[in-house]
Amino acid sequence: MKYALVVRRVVVICFAVGLASCGLLNTDKLPAKLGRPWVVQQIAGASLGEHVEIFLEIDARTGGITGFTGCNRFSAPMTAFGDALSFNAIAEQPGECANAAAATDETRFLAVVPLVRRYARRGNSLELLPQGYGEALLKLRVDNFGA
Repeated sequence: MKYALVVRRVVVICFAVGLASCGLLNTDKLPAKLGRPWVVQQIAGASLGEHVEIFLEIDARTGGITGFTGCNRFSAPMTAFGDALSFNAIAEQPGECANAAAATDETRFLAVVPLVRRYARRGNSLELLPQGYGEALLKLRVDNFGA
């Protein structure tokens, strides 16, 4: 009985060491090419309302994001490996929406963020995508003014 427990622990430890050496357990660093400010252009194929600005900044060193939903500032931890990407629970700071379009876009943004599972970077554009095939949940562009 004790022998089986020891063998099981050794196998688990060896498996964990193997994953760590491949980088699969290293979720504290994101690809450097993502680490910058981004401005949201579209949410699930629809453009933002007039005078609405949603942006986020990815910190590749800490694996977190901060930004503005159109109404509130927010932050969230992220994990990434290869082209896989996911956001953890978003924490918002209370604020007010400037108009109804901002409130609508904030609701849409917060609804799609938990569905992000991968990304595709194309030049100055970033698409945050669902699992498998499907339309981009968020289309962003580099924020050259926020850098």
